[in-house]
Amino acid sequence: MTDVDKTDWVGVGRLLGAHGVRGELKVHAFTEDKEQLLDHSSWWLGPDGGPYREVGVVSGRANAKGLIVRLADVNDREMAQALSGTEIWMARSQLPEPEEDQFYWSDLEGCRMVTEAGEDVGEVLHLFETGANDVMVVDSSGEERLIPFISEVVLHVDTEAKRVVVRLMPGM
Repeated sequence: MTDVDKTDWVGVGRLLGAHGVRGELKVHAFTEDKEQLLDHSSWWLGPDGGPYREVGVVSGRANAKGLIVRLADVNDREMAQALSGTEIWMARSQLPEPEEDQFYWSDLEGCRMVTEAGEDVGEVLHLFETGANDVMVVDSSGEERLIPFISEVVLHVDTEAKRVVVRLMPGM
């Protein structure tokens, strides 16, 4: 197990539960190219902020809904099911640098969101995907607001300054 500095780690997926009876697991990848996760011989598992434990990836394959993997020392359905909901992490140094106008979700978490007029909207807590687009969950004066991560709304992201500039549409 290892304690971590959160800025050194990126959440790349989540174990969804058992697949079959031999210990395989369903995986939801947070990455655009889900099969990229299979390029790594081990993953780090644990809650947001750690501690994480390293687990070997024995085998894996893609299917229409995500990935199916076999992890070291997970030998039956009950062991696999016990890992359901566990987050998968990678050291930032193991991942490619995001291209221009692309971001790891963890880089957006904690950013201050402001309107183009400079009005404070709140802090980005986390993101999730809906199928149509990604959505930012923002703490706005103690209440959660859902802001779509689309180009019509998100005007500028500065991860170094931890700032997201948005144009809010009516009803947001």
